[in-house]
Amino acid sequence: HQACKHSSLVESVEHIFCLCFRVRSAWLWLRAKVTELLSDQGPAPAVSNTDLIMLMYPKCRREAEVAFLLCTFMELVDREVAGKKKELMVGTVRGVLRAKVEQISSRAAPEIHFPLGWL
Repeated sequence: HQACKHSSLVESVEHIFCLCFRVRSAWLWLRAKVTELLSDQGPAPAVSNTDLIMLMYPKCRREAEVAFLLCTFMELVDREVAGKKKELMVGTVRGVLRAKVEQISSRAAPEIHFPLGWL
């Protein structure tokens, strides 16, 4: 991103998906949700931003939901931030996730369950 290059910030996977000013607030919200899912069997394990983006996290009972959240987020970053040069807002992420969950629930696919009102 031009503003990041101007500030001499490194274009790493972590920067693009987690630290860039265009994604930071959405990432922090999503990371909190992922951490909540990963802590289904006790305290959440320490997992770096890069490990989460690379889908390298410990197994948990909600693994499908974690992968769904992370992959949808990465798709949005690619489309909205890299493609359209827009800031990715928490409301956008939540809206897209809700729409995808609704779409998935109406077809034969691996089941993904989120608590009502959670997204």
